[in-house]
Amino acid sequence: MVEVRGLTKRYGRVLAVDDLSFRAEPGRVTGFLGPNGAGKTTTLRVLLGLLRPTSGSATVLGRPYAELDQPARRVGAVLEANAFHPGRSGRNHLRTLASAAAIAESRVDEMLALVDLAGAAGRRAKGYSLGMKQRLALAG
Repeated sequence: MVEVRGLTKRYGRVLAVDDLSFRAEPGRVTGFLGPNGAGKTTTLRVLLGLLRPTSGSATVLGRPYAELDQPARRVGAVLEANAFHPGRSGRNHLRTLASAAAIAESRVDEMLALVDLAGAAGRRAKGYSLGMKQRLALAG
């Protein structure tokens, strides 16, 4: 479950998120929509502990992300589809993520197959199409 309560985030005088509250229930698909500049990415960054809120709270599974036991094994998030080293292969990128999160290396090939990138796993990610980059991000 994801819960945001009274979340406000300011960057100096700029109000990025203003008193936002919502709850995403387990087992349900929840859309998070809004125009550019509405605060979607800022909200997700707060939720993942990458930013501190000006006020309010954001929790995952009832706790702040940073307090979760092995958070990378429990929560997946894609903020940008190009968050990888362009010189690394898709497989190497996923191996690095798996190692950092103490996830078995065998999961790498499982995820590559799941997102239909097994055939391109040895290629450098910088040569991937946008769709392939997005699928690599989801595999991560």
